[in-house]
Order: sequence, then C-alpha cells, then structure tokens
Amino acid sequence: MTTMEQLRQEFASVQAKHRANPEMVRGLKVPYYRRGVMSIPGFRVKAGSDVETEGRQQSLRVMAKATQFPVDFFFYDLEDAAPDNPSYKELAREFVIEALTTFDFGDRVVAFRPNNIRTSYFADDLIEVVSRAGHKLQAIVLPKTEHAEEVADTVRLVRDIQRLAGHDNEIVLEVLIESPKALLEAEKIAALDGVAALAFGAWDFARTIGGNVTDEGWIHDQMLARQRLPIVAAAYGKEAVDTITRNLPIRPKKPEGASDESYRNAIQQPADQLSPTEWSDDFIEAVRKRESALALARRDALNARAIGFAAKWILHPDQIDVIQGAWTPTRDKALHALQVLAGYAKAAETGSGAELEDTNQLVDKAVFGTHWWEVQASVRGNVLTDEDFAASGFTYAELQRHAVTHDEHSLLSPE
Repeated sequence: MTTMEQLRQEFASVQAKHRANPEMVRGLKVPYYRRGVMSIPGFRVKAGSDVETEGRQQSLRVMAKATQFPVDFFFYDLEDAAPDNPSYKELAREFVIEALTTFDFGDRVVAFRPNNIRTSYFADDLIEVVSRAGHKLQAIVLPKTEHAEEVADTVRLVRDIQRLAGHDNEIVLEVLIESPKALLEAEKIAALDGVAALAFGAWDFARTIGGNVTDEGWIHDQMLARQRLPIVAAAYGKEAVDTITRNLPIRPKKPEGASDESYRNAIQQPADQLSPTEWSDDFIEAVRKRESALALARRDALNARAIGFAAKWILHPDQIDVIQGAWTPTRDKALHALQVLAGYAKAAETGSGAELEDTNQLVDKAVFGTHWWEVQASVRGNVLTDEDFAASGFTYAELQRHAVTHDEHSLLSPE
C-alpha cells in the first residue's frame, strides 16, 4: 500500500518532470529586443551609372546612412532589393559584406536577407556573407520558406559556416511566413532551435492565396494568418514580427523660396493647418498624403502590439518613431503600470491575491502580467528610472518575482 510519504515523493517527481517544461511566453528564447525591423537595400544604383564604382558608392552610402537611424534592428537586403541578375547579385553581396565589416552599428541588431533557398544565389549568399562577415551578424532574415525542414537545414549550414570560419557568435533566423504552406508549417518552424522569430509577409501571402492587400482593410482581411503567428511563436518562447505598412510617408518636395526651417515645420504640421496663401495646393495635398501614411503605420503598429507581435517591419525612416513608439509606453502609462504592479505586490505580501485598481478592474496575477509587459518595455525604452522603482517600494527583480508562475520560471529581464 502506498504511504503518504511515498505519494509526496511521487508528487515531487511529477513536479520536477513538468517544471523542466515551464510555461512559455513570448521572447523567452530570443537573444535580443527590438520593436522595429527596417529593411535596407544592399544595392542601389542610378540609371546610367557605372555599377562597380558609382554603384558601390551609392549602395554603401545608403547602407551607411542606416547606421544612424534610431531603429532597433535592421537588415541589409540581397533579395527583393537587388535585381534578379547574376552579376548584380554578386556585386550586391560584395557591397553588403563591405558594409558589415566596415561600419559601426552601435547597439543595433544587425542582419541580412539572402535570396531564398530555391535560387542559384542562396549558397553564395550564405557562404560568402556568413564566412566573411558573420562575426558582425546577430540574425538572418530567411525569405520564401515553405517547409520546416529547409529552415532546419539552413540553421545547420549557417552553424557549419561559422565553425569553419572561426566565428563563435550566435546567429539566429527570423523566418518569413509568406505562403499557405509556410503558415501550416509555422508551428514546426517556431519549435526549431536557432529560430528566433516568425515574420509575416502580407503581400506574398496575398499573392500565394490569390488575395489582395488594401490599405484600410488588410489587417482584418488577413486576421486569421496574422493572429496565428504571435500565438505559435509564443508557444515556443519565440516572437512574431508584423509586416510592412505599404503607404510610405514620402516627404513633399521643398518649394522654391522656402527656407529649410519653414519646410521642416510645415511637413510636421497637420495639412489642414497649413496656410493656402503660403503653401500651394499641391504641397498641402502631399503633406496630407504623408500624414495619412503615418496614421496608417501608427494604426497598424498599435494593432500589432495589441495582438501580441513583438515588432513590425519598417520601410521608411519617418515610420520609425510611430512604429517603435507603439511598443514604448508613454511616461503616464508607464507610471500607471508600475503603480498597478506595486499595489498588487504590496497586497500579495499582506495576504491578498487580487486587488481593484482605480479603473475598477480586478488585478490578479494574469492582469499583473499584462502590465508587466508595459513595465519591461518602459525599462528598455528608458521611460522608467531607478528612482521610479525606488518610489514604488519595489525593485525590478522583486516585481518580476510576482510575475512568474513558479519559482523556477522567470520572464524576460530588461537585459
């Protein structure tokens, strides 16, 4: 007959087994933090220019400028941004290698996108870039994926190249989900060691299912596919990255006679507030289009944040603030989130498991966890300071302890 002591030992054994597979949340297995992912062309040449000399200068100028953008993550693109011509692809590859091995990227996450595995360019893209510049890379953006097996093969090949080249840094894959087959394989892909994120490609996805992408309706038209990716990614401690907002906030041409200062002020104002006696109708309309494009980017980013994406792709420098800002709480929101966490923590220490906040919402451990994401983002965005935590009566680590589901599982730290 089983004794109570033997039963307790069995409980301990069962718990130890399942503690080895703790609750998964977004980002537990992602080695970096970012809110925006910006695509930078690896090849840029004006018509009529000599490709090898002027094209190199133009391409490196574009890639160098990217190192000054306040974006968390960018990648140099050898796929869509380089013409499908063997000689141009080779030159683009050399330009990207030169950029990676020459420029200072600060604390940005740096990656590149090769051509897809079914092209004749794929092997040289990986071998040349990873062997010669892999020590500067943190990620590879993998396009046109169809099967988990090809992702697993790519992870293995990248590691083999690193080993042969003598690089010991970690390079992870951000895998584009751009087709119906890839969507069905998304869970298998997310489960792979070496994969950090699933990135949604709305336009290729629409192409492969015979759909369309509209400015206003696409986030609803593709809701099923978009919502699946953050869920699947988080189930394996990975992250999901949302697609681009196509409408770019193109800056209108500066009118003749306008000063640089007046022009900069004008494009930052709402179009309806611009004086038609000072600015032409065409200029005001161009400002209105830019304003609308920024509003769409902001809307899409806030929607992506709300449904669990960790970041969003960026195509234009003026989108950086509105997109990354969606994942960075305002000072007021950050302080409110910290206040909610501190109130719960104080109540927990005095015997309560749930408290009412000032919005009449019951704050239990689950609600605490949603505010915890805001506090983490506020720390990373330098919105909350050590003084703010001191005023709350709790350190970051002490509040983190209340966010965990048991003693042996911790959520993301700010580092």
